[in-house]
Amino acid sequence: MNFTKVFEDQLDHCYAVMHLQAQGRDFLVVASEEDQPCYAYDLDCNYKRTVVWPDVGGTMTMVQIPGSLNFLATQRFYPGFNSAECRIVKEVWNGENWDQQVVGDFPYIHRFDLVPKADGQGYWYIGCSIANSKKNTDDWSDPGKIWLGEYDDATGKITNQQAMDIRIQKNHGYKRMDGYSLITGVEGIFKLTWPTAQLDWQLDKLSDRETSDIFSADINGDGQEEYLTIEGFHGPYLRISDKDFKTITVSDADTPFGHAIWGGKLGNKEYFIFGWREGKQDLELITDDQLSSQLIDRQVGPSNVLVYEKNDQQYLLSANRESNQVAVYMIND
Repeated sequence: MNFTKVFEDQLDHCYAVMHLQAQGRDFLVVASEEDQPCYAYDLDCNYKRTVVWPDVGGTMTMVQIPGSLNFLATQRFYPGFNSAECRIVKEVWNGENWDQQVVGDFPYIHRFDLVPKADGQGYWYIGCSIANSKKNTDDWSDPGKIWLGEYDDATGKITNQQAMDIRIQKNHGYKRMDGYSLITGVEGIFKLTWPTAQLDWQLDKLSDRETSDIFSADINGDGQEEYLTIEGFHGPYLRISDKDFKTITVSDADTPFGHAIWGGKLGNKEYFIFGWREGKQDLELITDDQLSSQLIDRQVGPSNVLVYEKNDQQYLLSANRESNQVAVYMIND
């Protein structure tokens, strides 16, 4: 695969990324994890930049409200992980830009999601707190929680919040799947199955290995998805496992602060994309289940990435945090 950088912009400590597409409009949204802006780039107008908000960043997660150009986002997840003042805001598209409403305070929420209810009437809220409380940034003595509730888009509020019994230390990784979510931390990898008319929420443990982040793709073409996991909190190991979480291959400790992760189809084959924020700080394409890799960009320190399609052409959006750079790469076979 060939990756050609076709756009770049400067954004201090850029972190969260989202492809926002609805109502005939098409944007990339990138937010900073510091007290810096959130930008939206218009994909139909040569990446024309709009300021979604000018400051009060600290954004870890952004989630589109389906069928609209509105979205929810965390703010104030700083300093570091000592984020007692973290909040969630709703950004409402007004036809030209976004108006902000504060949903509420959600201390230490690092990842969250809105998932559709089985009856199609509204959304469940899933919130994962990286800790429950902290004396300082390095204090992990009070582990994080999984919060479950309901989101009412008419009022822009999250209600009926309750925490599951489980506590997860360094509760960091989250991946929405089909009918369930994968949640990761020191204790391993968990499968959170969403409610149906017959069953309530269900949480099952899939792996005991300490895991920071997770993504899936059929990297070897066997018809079954494999998992790429970043192990240790923010690395330094990478592991590819089969559908039963049996190890296929694992790396040496050579990817410190592993963070950016994606998996899916590029052209006619499935791949993983991975980047880390210390050491070489490279952004790489993982091409097989033995962790063979191809360099995409050198020493950029990516935090989060996504792949999107525009006019039948695939692109990679990368928040290159350590180089304070928003970057878009055109992807070709």
